[in-house]
Order: sequence, then structure tokens, then C-alpha cells
Amino acid sequence: GRVGGHAGCNGYGGDLVNVTDSKFTVGPLISTMMYCMDDRVMEQEETYLSLLSDQTLHYAVSLGNEMELVLQNDLSSDDGGEVEGEVIARFVLLPSLVGSRKLSLSTWNAKQIAIFIGDINSSSTIEMHSVLKNHTITLGFESNRIYGNTGCNSYFSLKATISHDKLYVGRLATTRKLCPDEGVMEQEDAFKNLMSERSFFYTLRLNDAENDELVLAEVVMEGGNELEGRVLARLSRPSVRLTKHVRKKFGVHVATTEVTTKKKGGLFNAYQTTPVHQGYGTHFATIWVGTPPQRKSVIIDTGSHYTAFPCKGCNGCGEEHHTDKYFDPDESSTFHALTCSECQSATCLKGKCVFSQSYTEGSSWHAFEAIDKVFLGGRDPSDALSPINNSFKTDFLFGCAVAETGLFVTQLADGIMGMSAHPSTLPKVMYDQEKLEHNMFSICFRRELHVSKRGILAGREDMMKQIFRMLTLGGIDTRADLTPMVYARNVASTGWFTVFVKNIYVREQGGQSVSPDGPHQKLQRVNANLFEMNSGKGVIVDSGTTDTYLHRSVAGPFNEVWEKVTGRKYSNSPVALSQKDLLLLPTVLIQLAAYDDVPNPVRNDLEIIPGLAGDIDPSSPQDIILAIPATHYMEYSPSKRSFTPRLYFTESKGGVIGSNAMQRHNVLFDWENRRVGFAESTCEYEAVDLQSADDANVEVDCRLGNPSLQVSCSETVDLSQCDRHGNSQLTLTGHEIWTRIVDAPGTMQGTSCEQVAISENEKNGGGKIEVQCDGKGICQEVRECGITCANAHAAGDYGGVSPMSGTSKVNCGGATWSACDYSCTQTRINTILMTDGKCYVERALEFTRPCHIQACGRSDPCRVPFVVHAILKIRGALASHWNKRAEEVFSDAFASIVNEKRQENANVLFGPGDVQVLRASPWRASDDAIFGEAELEVDEELGMQLVVETSIFNYNAVLPSAAIDMAQATSRAVQMNTNQINFFGRSKYVSMSSCNEADLHHLANTARDINTALAQPNFVARIMERIKLDEASEQMVQSQSSPFFHTMEDSTLAHQSSVVTSWTIKTDIGAGSSRGLDFIGSYSAGGSSVILLLLSTSYFVWSRRPGIRRTSSQNSTIRNSTSRSTKHRANRNKYSGIESNRSNNNNLLDDDADSILSLLDVSSDCRSVSTGVLTARGDVELTSQEDCVSVLSDFLSKG
Repeated sequence: GRVGGHAGCNGYGGDLVNVTDSKFTVGPLISTMMYCMDDRVMEQEETYLSLLSDQTLHYAVSLGNEMELVLQNDLSSDDGGEVEGEVIARFVLLPSLVGSRKLSLSTWNAKQIAIFIGDINSSSTIEMHSVLKNHTITLGFESNRIYGNTGCNSYFSLKATISHDKLYVGRLATTRKLCPDEGVMEQEDAFKNLMSERSFFYTLRLNDAENDELVLAEVVMEGGNELEGRVLARLSRPSVRLTKHVRKKFGVHVATTEVTTKKKGGLFNAYQTTPVHQGYGTHFATIWVGTPPQRKSVIIDTGSHYTAFPCKGCNGCGEEHHTDKYFDPDESSTFHALTCSECQSATCLKGKCVFSQSYTEGSSWHAFEAIDKVFLGGRDPSDALSPINNSFKTDFLFGCAVAETGLFVTQLADGIMGMSAHPSTLPKVMYDQEKLEHNMFSICFRRELHVSKRGILAGREDMMKQIFRMLTLGGIDTRADLTPMVYARNVASTGWFTVFVKNIYVREQGGQSVSPDGPHQKLQRVNANLFEMNSGKGVIVDSGTTDTYLHRSVAGPFNEVWEKVTGRKYSNSPVALSQKDLLLLPTVLIQLAAYDDVPNPVRNDLEIIPGLAGDIDPSSPQDIILAIPATHYMEYSPSKRSFTPRLYFTESKGGVIGSNAMQRHNVLFDWENRRVGFAESTCEYEAVDLQSADDANVEVDCRLGNPSLQVSCSETVDLSQCDRHGNSQLTLTGHEIWTRIVDAPGTMQGTSCEQVAISENEKNGGGKIEVQCDGKGICQEVRECGITCANAHAAGDYGGVSPMSGTSKVNCGGATWSACDYSCTQTRINTILMTDGKCYVERALEFTRPCHIQACGRSDPCRVPFVVHAILKIRGALASHWNKRAEEVFSDAFASIVNEKRQENANVLFGPGDVQVLRASPWRASDDAIFGEAELEVDEELGMQLVVETSIFNYNAVLPSAAIDMAQATSRAVQMNTNQINFFGRSKYVSMSSCNEADLHHLANTARDINTALAQPNFVARIMERIKLDEASEQMVQSQSSPFFHTMEDSTLAHQSSVVTSWTIKTDIGAGSSRGLDFIGSYSAGGSSVILLLLSTSYFVWSRRPGIRRTSSQNSTIRNSTSRSTKHRANRNKYSGIESNRSNNNNLLDDDADSILSLLDVSSDCRSVSTGVLTARGDVELTSQEDCVSVLSDFLSKG
């Protein structure tokens, strides 16, 4: 932890360590060095800092009216006895913070409230009434507002102020649901009358966890003084959130110590997306190169480092076979060929930096290094002009090919794009140039049976609704996923994405998913040699390799199991099969070492988490299981009408998990966190997905809704001038205030909301304008205006105009919530179209509510530690009618149904502001068919599929002082009409919160409860009933504009709808910790022999890892002696000169050694090294983990 503050003249800070129930140690303090003129201040500061700096101190906290912290020096004796010394300091929480802190410790439940008899004033008679059973009134505090539930409706205050003993509540806004139970509406009215626009004295009585009480009393004025009057409400809470020491002091039992930590992770939903096309056995993407941009298609190859494509003048490079013409450097004003002094991974030849790459199957390219503007996009020319795509434009080094051979000549794609874990790859360069928030990307594709020169975009021949495969840069797009993403550990620090294969299984009678269809699908384990499977370069995940290749030692054991299951031997020869026979072939399962094998607190039932080993391997239940069904490993030839098995057992070292194993998976390549993620997916995206996904990239401008008039000109002018001049035609100068909803707050790197409003005003030829945005989803524009005295006198409410008849609210686009802004608040205003053609704000109908999606906590796993992801299929619903209003109606109903049984005791799990619909797409019959539309005569649209995420917010997360300072700076920036600041940009601009593990376990249970609620029968049907009864959606239903109209009208359709699946995303990615490959113990008996086996494995697997070749002039020709693929696979035997300039050989090996030590559970009592061979500990004693890493690194480097 940290300690810091102000010493009277200078700020100070330092480390806070060894915190116990009663004492802590402060490390050496550092401070600013400002000189203060008053010598007494400097002396006080020096004394104070000396008392704290590098000291162990005892502390005690008392919860009186002042919440006091007392520090005493430590006089502990040498024999370990703790002795408290004299008091050296007393601290008191500022009065302005005391009340707020105490009240916000949890949500309060009302026990009794006052009901006024007659007029509401201090002289009225009141009666105290108990709150109705099963209709609990709740009261919560957040920032400068209160919120809760009246027992029927949710409410929020537009303002609330808390001092050390007094509370002021502004006007309340509530939902307008009708509750039929007797007395509930009357109770609600009484509570709203009691709380709205009123001041209270409050008393907080902290007794114990069961009896804490909050008492609200009226404020009575007497003789100019405020006195405490009658009690108006009594509230209680079930428990108190205090530190362990304080609860112990007050006699509250504490089971576990709360550990405050910062978390690593987030939702990783800031990304760029681009379509993926199918080529001949490969998949390719489109990049736009140069100024103006020229289109090039490139194979996506995670098994190589470099990007190259033919340039004008390329000798025999197959332009007639490729999708596009050669790249013409002369047509690009930004093209730059590197000179000899600039060579990166090449050799100087005739003034150019020349390099080449060759492949075992005979293909190669030869190129010179060049730099130009590069960005990814679709193939349509309009994609080259897209502002979103151009915002990702990057200065990128590539190979301008002058010659090609082999498959490079005849392939469909123009070139190749290396996507390995290497500094030369496009994702890494985009990350380094701050175009991406995270150094990661994901690929989602599936294999089609036909290929054309324009590339395969659609699985269906409906070109009006093309179905895309997707490449996502900088994050994860989960909208098409069918299972949770699970993560294997990338055991190589650089070079390739390398996983550790621990087991191979064969599942009888097939199955398309990692989860079996039933108990009849039994697993048979292949008795493979673990060490040979992972030898050499290891097992890499390579999108550029069409097929999957495993070590040749697996061939025999695999064939034994295969023959046992199928009755025939395994062969790579073509075979004729019916679709039924194909589906009955075994599914191959590969077990991969987990990224983090510490159990996830939200995943209590591992056997039901698709993709985790669970009961398959009880010794390593967190391991990853990758399923490869026959529909993936059997390649179909339409011309021969036969299937060929494409699992090969031929590798002499390690292996390759190729694209056939990756298909129908969303595969994340996360170099930043050294992991590879797998989620089963349809890999189907429509054009609208491509557009909406890009809204979350690093550099996004704010988007504002249409302006509506809040204050008219007639309301701001000085009418006294008319009387003085006696001229009815005199033009008066005033101003209008126009309100705009923030549709998307944008990012820090994008254009702020204020700048957007000013820019749009200038484009429309407007006059002077001032803009203020409040950070809660609202911007107000102040515009100069003029009006005559006659018109000003004639104007009444709304400037003298009246509402237009018809759908005026729809025309104005009002009555929808703003985006969830950085303050975790969103606002809704109602607007109405008037007879003057302008939209006006209905001033009495402005609401705010808390929200925890989008900009709020998106990248902070302490604030949003869990997200529940759900897929719903709604029969009869129309995705074409989906809009923002429909999403809000659905979100309200969704939250209401999940919390239905909890409203009565005010224990709601989340609010409607925590619900986000990621995707609304058509649900077609082919979605439920294994072979898609190919097995259907008509691909009928059955309804709509919704992908919904619910954020679980941690109200106890502690924002760091930097973030608070940033928020205050934001507030000042708004007041000064400068740039808006959003908690939305790259993580280095955002300080992460800290949180207690105990809070996260509680919230994990909340996630579990939400999943349980979603699994209830007829959940979707109940949502439809709720929407139908909701007054807010009545107009939509009657006009048939609701996407749910047919489903609500036909109860049969509603009951045919369902929640297909749901799961919890843990946004904290952990530290990639591993308890080690302790499963090896099953192969050997005795502790020493196990250790010997473990450590000899590290030699066997990693001794042949490639190092960095260092020469003054690097050999640019690269050759691969181990590849067996029939398509492009890059060399595994050399790193680029770029990397050699940035790191050295020892560091690289240290990283890999450290990875192995962690993976093999070699901890601080590091194993011994004897005579150059790793053996069991005892021969040589090493004093530290660093010593062991050093020795192991040296050993590995010598081979």
C-alpha cells in the first residue's frame, strides 16, 4: 500500500508495508522540496516527517463523532513482545467527509417512516408507520445523490449534500411502475413526500453488525438557529463494512483478513475489427497501404514475423492470380524505402535493405524494406475513406517484394502478414504507436466449401446481409461466442504463441463442442509422451498452417485408441463418408496448461464450464480443453466427394495447432499477458457488427444527440428595456440554452464533447457558442439570440409555442438514456416537438441514474470485477426493428425480472443502468444446424438473438488519489469550457482502483445468483410480459414498432424463447500463476525422481529454443528445416534484427527459464545444479530464485 498527504508545506508519500490488526510500517518518505517562509512551518514539517519516515507504528481507530486515528511509536522488545509507546499523532477525518463515509458504508433499509397528516410542514401532525412487509424501502448514497427503491419503484435524487450531521436531499425522480398490492402506492407517496427537497439532521448509531441504525430527524428553525426536531425515519442495515481492526474493536467477529489490492485486466473491448476472407487453405485480411491508400490482401499468419507483398516490377509474382494489382510505390506520397543506414532486419545491397524468407514446401519471397502508412479495413473502396479505419493508420515497416516462388505466385492473397509475438508485427507496432489499447488480437473464422477471387465473406449467399469472419486488433469481441473464453499459458516469452500440451483424448461418437452431448460419448486418453510432444520449439498456435501437426511419437498411441473406438486404423488417406458417418467420427480433445491454475471464485462447478478440464483431469481442473470435431479435422473435397483426415503425427520436435483446429473458435493471441484464449464461436458477424465494434477504439470522438431547447430567448432578456424605450419592435439580446444527450463520450485521444459541439456549430454557420458538459451524459450549449419586445411579451411557457400533434417525441429523439459517462451516471431527458419546428426539453422529466457500463469501470477490474454474459433467442422478434429505445425497454424489464424476488427485501443484484445489449441479430434456422444453411432448403428467420452483458459493480472499490484528482480536474475543465476528460483511454492514463478480496468473493456470489435467475423456466416469457405491462413501452406496442410485438402478442412464441446460455467473465486476469506440472507425479514415484523428471524436462523442451543470431551484417535469407506443412509456415530458427537491437540473448533466455521455473513449480528453494545437468536438490545449494534462474539460463544457452 501507500501512505501520503501534506505536511503543512510540502506533499509527501511512501510505501506502507507489514500492515496487521494493530500496527504498520512506513517506508522512507519522499516529499516535494518547496521552501515555506515561516520557519515554524518548516520545523513542524521536519518533526512530523521524522516521526513517520521508516518507522513501525501502532494504530487504533475510534468511531466517535470525529472518527479518530491514533498513532503510537513501537517499543517492541527483542524477545518479540509488542509494546505500544507514547502517542505521536492524532488524526481526525474531515467533518465534511465523516457523514458521507459512514452513510455510504452500505444500503439502508427503512424500518419506520413518518406520514404527515394534513399539510406538509413543521407544525403538521405526523404518525410513524412501519414499512410494509415484502415491500422494503431502501436508501443508498453515491457521490452527490441518493438512490434506492420505494418498495415499488426505483428512485434517484437529482442532488444530495451530506455534512457531518446534516443531510439535504433534492427533488426525487422515480420510475412509474404501477404496483397493485394494497398500501404500496400510498407508502411510496408518503416516502417521496418525506424525502423530496428536504433537510434532515441524522444520527448514526453503530452498535453491532445486526443493530446499526440511521435516524433522520426534521430541521426546525428557532430564533435563526437550526434545531433537531421530530424523528421522521428510522433505518437499519444488515452489516457494517469496516476494517478488521475496527470491527474487532467493536466486538464484531472477523473470519478473514481483508487484503486491499489492485487488479490487472478489464473487459478489453477497445478494439478495431476487420473482415476475414477465405483463400486456398488460408484466411486473409485486407490492408490499405500508402497515400492515397492501395488495397492489398495478406494471409494472417501467427507463425511468422514479417509482412510482405509484391510491388510494381515484381518478377513473376502472379498478379493474375491475386485479388489486387501490385502495390505501386510511385503512387504513394508517404512511401519510403529504407536506406542502408536504416536497415532493420536486412542486408544492404545496391542501396536497399534486402531480405527474404523461404519455406520448406518450396515457396519464398525476396523483398526490400520499406515504410508507409498502413491500416486494416474491408475490401470495399469506401473502407479506404472511413474515418474510423483511418484513425488506426500506422507507420509500418514491410517487405516490398521483387520476386516470389511457389505458392506465393498462385495463391489468392497478394502477400502475407506475420502476426507472431514479434516486434515487427502490425499489432505490436500499432500498440507501440498508441493506436491500440492492448497488445493483443483475436481471430474468428470458419471454413467454407467454395472460394472465389473476391474472397469468401458470406456463409450464406445473401449478399444483402453478408456474414463476416473477424480479425479483432487490441481486444476481444465476444458477441458471436457460444462459450466462455478460457486461457492457456503462452510458455514462450517471445517469438511464437506456444502452448504446453498435457494430454490428448479421443471422444467416442463425436460431438461438435468441448461439452459432450451425453454420457454415451466416453473419453479415451492417448498415452502420449508428454516431453516429446512439447520438445524443440514447443507446440505453437499457427493460423498460417492449414492443418494440425503433432509429434510423431503420438502416432502409435493415438492409432491404438482410434482403432479401439472406430474399429479401423487411423490414416490420412481420403475416405467417402455420409454426413451422418462424419458426425459419428471421434472428436479429438487437446488439454493445454492453464494460464492461471488458481481456481476462479465464480467458477465453483468446474465440470459445467465449457473449455475447462474439470473432472477430465482432477489434478489440473483449470487446464484448457480444445475440441477438434471431425467436421474440422476432416477436409472435404467437392470434386472427389471425399474427406481427408488432416491431423498429422509427423513432427520430429514439438508440433503445430493449425487453422483447422482453430476454426469456429474465437482465438485470442494475448502477447501482453502471455496467454492464448479459446472460445467456441459461430464466427458470424454482420456489417453492423463491424461498424459498432469500432466505436471502442483508442481514438474515438464524442458523439452527441440532437439539440433540444432548454431555456428560450424570451426567458433570458431584460424586459425592462421595452418599458424604458416604449418600442414594441425593439430587439433585445439574450441567450438560449440547448441541451444535448451524450450518445458516446469518446476517448481521451478523440475529440471532446465540447469540441464536437463547437465544430458542428461552425459547420452549420452558427454564431458564438459556449458549451458545458457535466460528465453525466448531458452537454449544454449557450447561444446568443435576439427577440423583439412584442414577441418576448407574447411568449409564455416554451416561448409561447405549443406541442405538435402526433409522434413529436419520436421526431425529436428524446426519452432515451445518455451513454454511461466516466462519472458512472447517465441522464435521460424527454423532448417534444413544438409548432415552431424546434424540439423542447420537458423540464419536469429529467432523470439520472447510476450505470456501470461503457466508460464506467471498463478497464478497471476492481470497479467491475465480473460481467455476466448471456445469449437469448426470442422467437418471433424482429432484429430489423431494434433501436436504442427497444434496448432500454428490454434492459428495464431484464433487470426487473432478475431482481423480481429481491425487490421485496431490497437486495437487488444490479440496476437497468448495468445492462448492455452487445448485439441484436436475426436468429435463423441455420444457426441451429451443424452444417449451416447447406442442409436447409429455406433458411427461415425464426426470431432475434440478443447478446447481453450485465456489469457487477463494486461499490467498495477505492479510487486512487490520482483518479480523484483527475475527476476534479475534469470538473474544472468543464467549468472553464476546456477539453472533457474521460476515464476511457489507454490504461496508462487511468489510475486503477484497489479493492478487497472479501468484496470480490461476495460479488462472485452475485454473479452466480444472476446466472441462476437466467436459468429459471420461461425467463424470456416473463420479460415479454413485463415489457407489455410497462407504461413506457405502451406506445411502441400499439404502433407495432417494437421488435417484440409479435412475441408479446403470441404467448406461444414467448414460451418458445429462451436463455440459450450464460456465463461469468472475471475481468481480473490474474498473474498467470501456476502451481506447476504436478501431474507428472503420476508417471514417477518418489519426490526426488519427480523433481529430476521435472527439471530434465526443462532441458529437453527448451534446450533447442532459438537464440538471436548476432552478426554485423545479418544474413537475410531465412530457411526452415522442420516444417512439414503444405502451405506457408515461417522459419522458427531466427529472430529479426529489430529484436536483437532491443534485447540480448541472456535476457531472452532468462524470460524463458523463468517461465519454465514457474510452470514446473520450482520455487524459492530452487533445485540444485550438478556437473552441468539439472538434478534433484541437495548437490549444490542455491541461495535464491535469481541464482537458479541464472544457472538454468546459462545451462540452456549452452544446449
